Amino acid sequence: MRKICLSLIFISQLFSNDDIILDEQKNNIQISDEPKVEEKPIKRVQNKLEYKGTVVKKVERLRNSNINFSNETALGKLKKVSLNDVVLETLSNSDMIRSAREKVIQSQLKLDDGLADYYPTLNFEYTYSKTRHYPGEDDKSQYKFYNDRNYRFVMAQNLFAGGATYYNVKSLRESLLVQRNMYKLTVQEELNKAIKAYFGVVFSKKAVETNKKHMIKLQKILDIVTIKYDNGASSIGDLTSIKANVSNAQTKLIKDKSKLEEALRYYEYIVGKKFSKTLPYERDFNIKIAQFDKLFQRAVSQNPNLKNYYLNIEAEKYKVQNAQSKFSPKVDLEVTYNDIQDQEDYEGDENDFTGRVKLTYNLFNGGKDKNKVLRSYSILRDLKFRLNEEIKKLKWNLSKLHTSINSVKDALKSTKSEVSSSQEAVEAYWEAFKLGEQDLNVLLQGQRQLNSAELELIKFERSNIQDFFLLLGYTGDLLAYFNIDPENNKFVNFSTSTYNKKLYDDLKDKKLLFDEEVKEKTVDKKEKKEQKQKEIEKEPSLNENIDLFIKSFLQADENSFMIIIKEFDNVYDAFDFIKEQKISKEAFAFDILKKYKIKTIIARKIFDNELDAKQEMEKMSKTTNKSLELKTIKDIKELYIKYLEGLEVKVKEPKPKVKIVEKIQMLKKQQSFKTNEDFKKKFLEANKENYTINIATFTSMKEAISFVKKEQIYDNSFVFKYIEGKELVKVMYGVFENYQDAVISLDILDDIKQKYYPVIEKIQTKQKLYKQNKKLNEKENKTQEYEIVTKSKIVDSKEDKKDDLKENKTKSLNDFEALFLEVPKNYYTINLATINTKEEAKEFTLKHGIEDSSFVFSFGDKNLAKVMYGVFENYEQAKKALDELPLNLRKNSPYIEKIGKKQDLYNKYHSLGKEK
Repeated sequence: MRKICLSLIFISQLFSNDDIILDEQKNNIQISDEPKVEEKPIKRVQNKLEYKGTVVKKVERLRNSNINFSNETALGKLKKVSLNDVVLETLSNSDMIRSAREKVIQSQLKLDDGLADYYPTLNFEYTYSKTRHYPGEDDKSQYKFYNDRNYRFVMAQNLFAGGATYYNVKSLRESLLVQRNMYKLTVQEELNKAIKAYFGVVFSKKAVETNKKHMIKLQKILDIVTIKYDNGASSIGDLTSIKANVSNAQTKLIKDKSKLEEALRYYEYIVGKKFSKTLPYERDFNIKIAQFDKLFQRAVSQNPNLKNYYLNIEAEKYKVQNAQSKFSPKVDLEVTYNDIQDQEDYEGDENDFTGRVKLTYNLFNGGKDKNKVLRSYSILRDLKFRLNEEIKKLKWNLSKLHTSINSVKDALKSTKSEVSSSQEAVEAYWEAFKLGEQDLNVLLQGQRQLNSAELELIKFERSNIQDFFLLLGYTGDLLAYFNIDPENNKFVNFSTSTYNKKLYDDLKDKKLLFDEEVKEKTVDKKEKKEQKQKEIEKEPSLNENIDLFIKSFLQADENSFMIIIKEFDNVYDAFDFIKEQKISKEAFAFDILKKYKIKTIIARKIFDNELDAKQEMEKMSKTTNKSLELKTIKDIKELYIKYLEGLEVKVKEPKPKVKIVEKIQMLKKQQSFKTNEDFKKKFLEANKENYTINIATFTSMKEAISFVKKEQIYDNSFVFKYIEGKELVKVMYGVFENYQDAVISLDILDDIKQKYYPVIEKIQTKQKLYKQNKKLNEKENKTQEYEIVTKSKIVDSKEDKKDDLKENKTKSLNDFEALFLEVPKNYYTINLATINTKEEAKEFTLKHGIEDSSFVFSFGDKNLAKVMYGVFENYEQAKKALDELPLNLRKNSPYIEKIGKKQDLYNKYHSLGKEK
């Protein structure tokens, strides 16, 4: 009885002291080699007198059995890194992406080769030979010797080949689109690897921590039961049972530690060695998905794999037509100039100028051309069959993921509830076990149940996150989720990264401090370190430096000078050069058109005078092999504006008509446009983590206003200017709390999406852009614009009189009717109906609600009325509008025609003096 009481006293002291030790260990859990459990020999109780002093021995044994963390890897010392940073770093270092980009370049070169077939070939041939001829010219000479020397130019041009060149170019263009899509697909695959590596580390580390916590609890129970057994207060069955549980937990911990080590190695392999000292930590994401039908519909149109099939099918169609062109004759033109400078019996220079047209037509080649056509048709059918199978497979995979995400979402709630309940139960079991009121098996069962629930929760969280990103990949939204656009030359934008490279470089060479050394650091040093970190984080990124310099460039004196560094094959090489030379604060790159090819140049540094610029250019010529040129800022601005406008070819404006008039000029106020003030306030005050839709960028406010009014998005849009000097206007739409809501709204803007390709992005980037250009927008709002109204008293030209009358007549028309008469004659319109009178035609438009987009006018001697609908730049737009007309309008059999015909018809019966 005495020994049992002594044992209970020791156990109560053990719980009170050991809880503190365990709490400290739990707060500093670090991943390392698995803890070694000291095996304790089972002793039979033979003589109670042998166990005097057992308490002291068992305390020493418990100390020896505690898990040792001193040699563990200090994961807590690693710098935490977000998923977005890991994605950007992976994409920037991926050789697979570089390889895919080279394939795009190769495909572009193949297209250039195809286009070269449209041009003639020019060859030069020169011949020089010596001849010894037997017999000679007479009996005296045995041989005759003479020279042959001539040269010629040959120009060849194909005139007709049955459309072979045209269809070959079309096919190569589609193949280029295929390679571009493959490039996007490669980026997405590398992104998936980064996601897999990131969450592999996050959840493996979480599993190790959970199992280690479970191991510590079991170790504690083992030590207690061993002491009880040595004092005769516990049975051999209890001791062997707990030892079996400890061994089982140790095996699980070893496996999980092995998985974590493997995850860390894979993480370093995918992300790169530079990130080997970083630690992934994010695992809380706002996961919301739309209905399955919407997801499937989006996936069918956006899935990268399906896009490959669509593009390959289009390319193969052109290959079929190319193969069929072999059945047509081939016509070639050859022009030759031949100059003979020496030959046998040469008497003087001779030359020939020959023109030749050659017709070639294959009559029989064993069925090769026919087989080529049949083979192309077979490939086309094969692609369509595989496309159908891919769509079915996609639907099946989407269905699985959709079901999995929804079911796991519910399972997460129940598992969290189970973990919480198990924790409360185990705590109650421990309290009862301390007092000797709880059976050991019940405590072990509760501890195992808690550990299983925690591991199951980790498993569900991992499954839910990975399924979500996999779903985004199937629907084609994965790149947009991370604001990555591979078609943009600067698609890897490190300005969105929170990972600070410079801070890490400063710390990586310093020795990591242990916990005891960290405690010895003073408050002053910590504050200095935090202040230094804030200063480093405030340093602008590469892209921000370039954008700031562009603003300085646009505001600089046009007579200043800059150095042009040329030429780069693409913008990637130009940006690499800027990074290597560390000139991001004084240079920027843009594209120019040279000999029908796009080249990239760099404009560097602003100089007040030419002498300073030349001196700097001489220094640069010693450090780089690139060609350098000096230009004024005025010339560079002209090139840069062409680049912003998309390298458009400008058409010369027609010469103004000469009028001799007496002018009276008056200023008239124009009505200025204001963006929706309520939405503007909502946009600028929104949470920085919210999302918005970047609709489009326009080159003038007039275009942006026209777009907002046409698409009827004024109440939910924000229009503002940026980059002073060159008018660029940004149109933003909506404020959304999460990415999924923005995707749903983007789907509603289907017509805008197809034409302008809007993108979803974090709202903070555009809030920052507006603040940088706030003065520009406020100045534009305060400035009242005027138009000059000129009145003419004398007009000598009859043509001018006619134009004035026409202008006065147009003022009586509404906006659409005036537009109808002013657009170019090669535009299109829809001829809806011909009605007996103009009044009936007006009633017809009111009845069908098309009065604002239709033009009614009378014509002919019987005063019949035409109803014309819409103005379209091309036939495809008109065809789409015709297909979308209501059934009651289509029953009149409307048709599409050139708008010029109806303009001529209107002018014929409504011109000067003929208005009826």
